[in-house]
Amino acid sequence: MVETCWQRLCLTGKMLRHIGMAGGLAELLSVRGTAEEIDAVAAKYDGFLFCGGADITPSLYGEEADGSGETDPVRDEFEYTLLKRAYEKGKTIFGICRGQQMINVVFGGNIHQDINRINPDWKIHQSPYPMEGYSHTVNIIEPRFLPLSEKREINVNSAHHQAVNRLAEGFVVTAETGDGLIEGIAMPDYKKGLIGVQWHPESLADSDPFQHDFFKMLVEYSAK
Repeated sequence: MVETCWQRLCLTGKMLRHIGMAGGLAELLSVRGTAEEIDAVAAKYDGFLFCGGADITPSLYGEEADGSGETDPVRDEFEYTLLKRAYEKGKTIFGICRGQQMINVVFGGNIHQDINRINPDWKIHQSPYPMEGYSHTVNIIEPRFLPLSEKREINVNSAHHQAVNRLAEGFVVTAETGDGLIEGIAMPDYKKGLIGVQWHPESLADSDPFQHDFFKMLVEYSAK
């Protein structure tokens, strides 16, 4: 548990640093607030990054627990409400790992509660060292929603046992593995940017310019 908390703190620090390097100013939000307070938060900022963490409570997508691990219902309720309010107010939204899954859930999709039960080969997605190097490749199939100019295969890291299953209406898959696991999603008709990725670009951004460009993209969309 100590190692997990340390990793999350390090990942958060990397996100903040790369947003700053891209010209943005980031603030951390406390997971609390009434509906009115959350609405005020949604109105205050230009863009929102929803990051990794515990599994999402299955009842949010209409299921019983069947493979899910640790959940954080307080955080789930806060992020679910904030994401909806941010969308309603036309704010930029970027989701990383759990954040991508939350985007899909908020808009009516669901998630695989444990990908290892579906395909044993997907165990590769649970790297014990998510901050160190690459784990596997993904195919970029919709580069227009990502900081790329062409379809191609890229290297990514991986630290998850859940993933997008049924895609929410109005979204497209932007990246996937060769055996069909969804790694990136976007809402094409949302002009302010509503994008998610399953991997952790913040862990790779120091040495991989493409991964840093996700944070540049977040800042540029937010400034529109």
